[in-house]
Amino acid sequence: MWRQNAITRKQREKFCDYMGGGTNLIMTQDALIKQIAEQEHMNTTTVRNVFRSAENILFHHLSSVAPPEHLILRILSGISLERKYIERKHYSKGMFQDLDCPEHVIVKANLSSYYSRRVNGELFSR
Repeated sequence: MWRQNAITRKQREKFCDYMGGGTNLIMTQDALIKQIAEQEHMNTTTVRNVFRSAENILFHHLSSVAPPEHLILRILSGISLERKYIERKHYSKGMFQDLDCPEHVIVKANLSSYYSRRVNGELFSR
């Protein structure tokens, strides 16, 4: 059975946007910055600068390591960014006749299974 968390709909509306008639909750970075600033009694400009610095540091690490190296950045407990190198490839099967795919990297965000279990435990306590 789903249980009510401490945060009310009115509090969520203060920091989040409801899309599609109120069924999809989207929390933007700006809303997260405002909520952190309010909760920690800090200036929003300070929190925004910390976020900007963190973003610059993460981008620097993702773009400065040699492309063939596999890279994982654990940014928060249970949340990580993974960069994977894809070699140049030539396709010549089926509808992909003479198609050249250049070398590139793919960056994906990952949630650990521990983090998913923790969220589910909060939502559906037994």
